[in-house]
Amino acid sequence: MSESDERNRGMRQPEIPFVHRRHWRLLGARIQRGISLTDLTVLPRLPFERRIEEFFTYLDGRRGTEAVGESREPGVWEVFRYDEAVQVLGDHRTYSSDMNHFIPEGQRQLARAARGNFVGIDPPDHTRLRGLVSQAFSPRVTAALEPRIGRLAERLLDDIVAERGDKAPCDLVGEFAGPLSAIVIAELFGIPESDHLMIAEWAKALLGSRPAGELSVADEAAMQNVADLVRRAGEYLVHHIAERRARPQDDLTSRLATTEVDGKALDDEEIVGVIGMFLIAGYLPASVLTANTAMALDEHPDALAEVRGDPELLPGAIEEVLRWRPPLVRDQRLTTRDADLGGRAVPAGSMVCVWLASAHRDPLRFENPDRFDIHRNAGRHLAFGKGIHYCLGAPLARLEARIAVDILLRRFERVEITRGESVEFHESIGVLGPVRLPATLLTRR
Repeated sequence: MSESDERNRGMRQPEIPFVHRRHWRLLGARIQRGISLTDLTVLPRLPFERRIEEFFTYLDGRRGTEAVGESREPGVWEVFRYDEAVQVLGDHRTYSSDMNHFIPEGQRQLARAARGNFVGIDPPDHTRLRGLVSQAFSPRVTAALEPRIGRLAERLLDDIVAERGDKAPCDLVGEFAGPLSAIVIAELFGIPESDHLMIAEWAKALLGSRPAGELSVADEAAMQNVADLVRRAGEYLVHHIAERRARPQDDLTSRLATTEVDGKALDDEEIVGVIGMFLIAGYLPASVLTANTAMALDEHPDALAEVRGDPELLPGAIEEVLRWRPPLVRDQRLTTRDADLGGRAVPAGSMVCVWLASAHRDPLRFENPDRFDIHRNAGRHLAFGKGIHYCLGAPLARLEARIAVDILLRRFERVEITRGESVEFHESIGVLGPVRLPATLLTRR
């Protein structure tokens, strides 16, 4: 043994607690590839492959050293590990979803509409509103939509092929996944077909209304943008609600407009809020999930071959996409009281940003978490939340993605996705998925 080895033997080496060893191993692998940690605000300006790499490097770096940590933004705490994420999402009394008191005093219409957004309120109002609409999104009702969704998907692809031939260039999001989700949600609420594209534009505008890298409460300028959109959409929807009150149909708007809960009917602003919430909660996850699934299978040819050979593997592949590259990468809560979270004392009134995408890569919960494995039991993911705010539209998002991807794989010999700068991601750091995904559809001969 050399003299230097003898010296090193006598030196006390820094200890890494056992529970952290896998965190450090994964982080070390990232650093060896030459990727540097980055400020999140720069991510939306990066090409999509670099954005994904840098984003997960940031999460790996923070998760490797702490379960919970303070953000660069004052008053904000970030959650990186699975168990602490479950703790926050499952305790609505300590970690509240209600942030309506941040709405400026002058934004009365926005405040009124927010009363109908039961994702952003707590019991008892949350319980009343969720109970009213939950039946419309039950597994039984959702399953009955399968034939209609299939016909819509086929029609959208028919239009692309009819215009561009057997080797058809297209935007898989803008011309397929996005319109499919928008039409399904619009039909659920009885929105006329002539206005379906407008609904999709509203959903995209609502998503883009917040500064891209922001983790805390949206500023007044962002809220003003939302208020302007709510005002325009509200005028349209109030007219639609009035029509359904007078002549009810078999749609969710009619049910909201004519049903009483505890002897009290919903007012127009609450119904506008419910519809606005579903424009995002219904439109976004399904369209991004479809696109992310197409991208993930394209990136993993062996998995794609397996799914093509056995379509029964597709639901499991979609669950793995929800874990590996979830459409919504974060959820946020506000502490109602002082909290002990991951060994850190988080004061009352703090914003807590739960990084779902980081929890899904926690090696203490998922083995080889960076690996995309369609045979993994990924059902413990948090992509649709947990607790009382678990996403009502989860069965619908899964169904839409399964139908859309299944039809793509059955109908086309190849779906060639174009990579590089032509792929455009959502500007919001909270959404991990494309708004534009160029591809070429090669029809089977």
